[in-house]
Amino acid sequence: MTNREDLLKAVIDLDEDKAYKLVNLLLKEGVRTNEVIEILREGVEVVGERFNKKEYFLTELVMAGEIFSQSALLLKPYMKEDVNKGAKLETVVIGTVEGDVHDIGKNIFVTLLKSAGYNVVDLGVDIPSQEFVEKVKETNAKVVAYSGLLTVALESMHATTEALKAAGLRENLKIIIGGLPVDELWMKKAGADAFTDNAFEGVKIVKKWLGGAA
Repeated sequence: MTNREDLLKAVIDLDEDKAYKLVNLLLKEGVRTNEVIEILREGVEVVGERFNKKEYFLTELVMAGEIFSQSALLLKPYMKEDVNKGAKLETVVIGTVEGDVHDIGKNIFVTLLKSAGYNVVDLGVDIPSQEFVEKVKETNAKVVAYSGLLTVALESMHATTEALKAAGLRENLKIIIGGLPVDELWMKKAGADAFTDNAFEGVKIVKKWLGGAA
């Protein structure tokens, strides 16, 4: 097996130490960060599929997210080099809305957006509507992403969109919501333009809106 195949297997098997070792090996071999990210993405996707089939549990899903996040830290210095080779892209503001503190999917989404070259402002978790408004004003962001896992998050998403409208910012914004419970109904109630329960699909949507490497 190649190091690429070994890394994919390590992520699926949730072998943290081996995964980090292989990430470093691939970087030393000169493999670009977006290729390493893609391998990690495939691994996490398989873990997610196994979770949906009840072959893996929430603990395993969380662990896969941790492997992805920690690997991203190893990739960060190289990621900047790759991004600097291309044109500067737009800003995306993202945060888990007020009343919710879940961030596994959000963190993966942030990493993937950064690897695509976007300037990502991650507000964190349990973020009030006004903080989204202030950051959009400050950065002139064209995309805002709300993350949430709990049902209480829906009301906060709606409130955030209303706050952006009240500030006169909604017209020039694209809003995407993400999290396991989101669907078209959530999207309409939240006043968003798109929804996804998959961080990787979310990046594709942002790329359609703002442009960027496929």
